[in-house]
Amino acid sequence: DDDDDDDSTSTTIFNWSGTHQVSTKHFWEPETEAEVEAIVRDCHARGQAIRPVGSSLSPNGIGFSSDGMLSLANLNEIVSVDTEKREVTVQAGARVSQVLDALKPYGLTLPNLASIAEQQMGGFVQVGAHGTGAKIAPVDHYVT
Repeated sequence: DDDDDDDSTSTTIFNWSGTHQVSTKHFWEPETEAEVEAIVRDCHARGQAIRPVGSSLSPNGIGFSSDGMLSLANLNEIVSVDTEKREVTVQAGARVSQVLDALKPYGLTLPNLASIAEQQMGGFVQVGAHGTGAKIAPVDHYVT
């Protein structure tokens, strides 16, 4: 669309500690899965690089890209909690703290937690987050 070619605007994203930042010409914040699909399809057709951005909790700037960033923060729903199977389905932008709050009324929790609960689930799973204990698998082990 024509807005994608407007050179006059950019978005600056900082990591949590303010030590790293990136200014990106293309920054998307879709609200539906269909919007994500359309953005990715359009970027692919144009050869446009795109990188997801979460809560920007990394202590470095490795996840940043000046080419294009896609935030999934608006895709933050707790879709379902199945107490029988002890499973929760969430969108990638849901924060760990939201998931914990949604599970608490059912007497459930996540099997493994990192020290920060403000990560978005998509990133939390993708980076192999883990708590402590040699016999506890990283979070991605529990994703089905």
